[in-house]
Amino acid sequence: MIAKKIVENLSDIMIRRSKRYKVQLSLYSLSWEKVSKKKKAISSGHKTSEISLVNVLGACSHFNFSLKRVFRKKTDIFRLRVYTYKRGEGDKWKLCYLQFNCGTLKTAQEWSKNINVRLKLLNRPRRCHVFINPFSGENTASQIYNNKVSNIFQIADISPTITVTNRRGHAYSVVQTLDLNSIDVIVCIGGDGLFGEVYNSLLWRQQKDFHHSEAGLHDPIPCHVKIGLIPAGSTNGVVFCTTGLADPVTSALQIAMGRETSIDVISVWHNNRIERFATNFIGYGFFGDVLKDSEIYRWMGPTRYDFSGFKTILNLGSYKGEIMFKEGITSGQPKDRRICKKGCAICQERQITGERQWVKLSGEFASIEGCIMSCCSPQANKGLSPAAHLGDGCLDLIIHRSVNGLRYFRYLTNVAFFSEPFTGDLVDVYRVTEFKFKATCRDHVPGSCRRSLSLSLSISYMCSYWNIDGELYTESEIHVKAHRQILTLLASQPE
Repeated sequence: MIAKKIVENLSDIMIRRSKRYKVQLSLYSLSWEKVSKKKKAISSGHKTSEISLVNVLGACSHFNFSLKRVFRKKTDIFRLRVYTYKRGEGDKWKLCYLQFNCGTLKTAQEWSKNINVRLKLLNRPRRCHVFINPFSGENTASQIYNNKVSNIFQIADISPTITVTNRRGHAYSVVQTLDLNSIDVIVCIGGDGLFGEVYNSLLWRQQKDFHHSEAGLHDPIPCHVKIGLIPAGSTNGVVFCTTGLADPVTSALQIAMGRETSIDVISVWHNNRIERFATNFIGYGFFGDVLKDSEIYRWMGPTRYDFSGFKTILNLGSYKGEIMFKEGITSGQPKDRRICKKGCAICQERQITGERQWVKLSGEFASIEGCIMSCCSPQANKGLSPAAHLGDGCLDLIIHRSVNGLRYFRYLTNVAFFSEPFTGDLVDVYRVTEFKFKATCRDHVPGSCRRSLSLSLSISYMCSYWNIDGELYTESEIHVKAHRQILTLLASQPE
């Protein structure tokens, strides 16, 4: 039906910035070239400007009415606006438009209609379900949608169904009952927690649909539902890693234009059963203690992590444990200078299957971190593991031996300001496909895993906790597996 509505290539003379142009619309692009004032011949020495429809968001006719223009018989009352984007500072995208003055309203409407019909041939989302978490970050998610996102979706002819979450787990339960065949994308406006609810619900729903009573006993398969993420949370780690910055307009434009990035997922197992999934980070020791302590300071907003981090460093301890891992077969290494960019060769490599032997380490650990992606944030522009890749099927396992608070603070300083996280003899890093961890407490007495190395500030834990994408997990014995390119995000990696 859409193909029948497409008119053959359009061509007309229009005014742009007080100059006459011959404007042409083909199936794939819009072009314009300056012509002389008296003749319709193309002026010599002028190049043709062209924009691919892949980079066009939408088009509309615009009526620039004023009595002054009518009495003076101005011909620029009717305008054609073609919305696109331009690059700002760094990886930022900005909404902008090209404007052409048409002779009649009919001409402007005909051109806008034909441009929009051509855009429907592109693989772009049209039907979306939007989740808004009004309590995430600084409680600005609703304002971000109304002021920055809704207009972009309207221009792109996206029809949203909106759900405003009112409790933890609300988005998870809604996704379980959604008609997934009636939507093209699920958009999350909030932080990493809302995003985690959505993709965990989707992956668990697939487990139930494919494996029924054996749900949770099998590795996940790629999810066919695409997800868009617009930053409105405290850390916005996933958005930083996939777009290069946390900017709502940039993310909304990339969602509307259907830019895609496939990312890895890890599954966290306990007693041979999947407990949950994660896409960004998993940490034990320091990061688990920080998350646990920060829960009582939620009223402080994002600064609660800095406050709890300072307290934890002053009371930094080490935990007895045993870790086993299998190294990945890939051309990339954790200490590479190359970082994951758009069109990354490592993420596009053919996956090599081969059995690797388990490597075992035992001792006392101040922190164990698994980075599925680089874990960028405002506090660490390059991330905990700058060379981690979004789609190579591996995670970077960072292990810190027993260390005092001052030396660990030096490590965090290197991560935040110098982007050199792996300097020093107490930091080991491996690129792995899976790992297992087991706390080894003396005589199985709770709390005997932890040995405090410095001043106590009323922080006292039985053992450490796992920080899984910003959510606490209390079981210390786990098995973590990486799964290659399971989720498709509507985002464009930095170039």
